[in-house]
Amino acid sequence: MELGSSLSSFMAQLGLQATGGHWGTIPRFRNQMQRLVGAAISTRWSSDANGQNHSGGENLLVADRFHLWWTPQELPYGILARSSVTLSANFFEQLVAAPVPLDLRAVRALKRSPLALDLYAWATRRVSYLSRPTLIPWESLRRSFGAGYADTPQGRSCFRAKAIEAFHRIVMVYPELKIESHDNGLLLRPSGPHIPKVLR
Repeated sequence: MELGSSLSSFMAQLGLQATGGHWGTIPRFRNQMQRLVGAAISTRWSSDANGQNHSGGENLLVADRFHLWWTPQELPYGILARSSVTLSANFFEQLVAAPVPLDLRAVRALKRSPLALDLYAWATRRVSYLSRPTLIPWESLRRSFGAGYADTPQGRSCFRAKAIEAFHRIVMVYPELKIESHDNGLLLRPSGPHIPKVLR
């Protein structure tokens, strides 16, 4: 994947203002990009059956290679200086097997709320594969997206209020999302993904 010939142009696609200096957006964004392309996702599970314990796991590398050129201005070196990321084969295959692309306009609109961004990415994927209405308990959502909220009545109530507020913002940019807030959870109904699937 080519990211363009300058950091500022790539940041502009995400609706981010490029500023230099030690505390500017460029150094922080560069640091996060380097962390992302160098990430490995590990999952672990275990089960007991017939007196035996089974444990397993899987390690998923995001990228095999990356070349990142950082400058706030457009580079004069042509195609050789373009930033690029080569995804690992396993990660790419999983993306192709169950693709749910995100609309960059929605990402730009929700960029000031990490919770709204997380819930938007989760919701567009979840509803596009639903076959029937599904109720997601608030506690399940808090465990997945509310690690910073205390496991107390006050913390759970605060997370629920913030999540409802975030979903109000999400529906404004993703009106096709069929979602309802209930006392005991969030009701999801089968909906189309934010970017329609292309039939081949």
